[in-house]
Amino acid sequence: MAIVRSKAEERDAQIRKREHGLNQEIDAAARERADKTARLRQLRLAKEAEDAAEKQAAKDIKAAGKSAFKKPPLRSRVP
Repeated sequence: MAIVRSKAEERDAQIRKREHGLNQEIDAAARERADKTARLRQLRLAKEAEDAAEKQAAKDIKAAGKSAFKKPPLRSRVP
């Protein structure tokens, strides 16, 4: 009966070792996925900031262009 028990213990140890390896693979895959998601989020936020800056610069140029062509108000001459 001791031989059967030791075989069962060996089998149990093999199963635990295999499960441990699978858990490590799953954790590594999850970590890689999280890293990729974080990297893509950073790129998206940088792109959004760049687009917002370009839009604001265009708006500022347009506003500056309008005021550059405005005629100064005429002064009325008071005798």
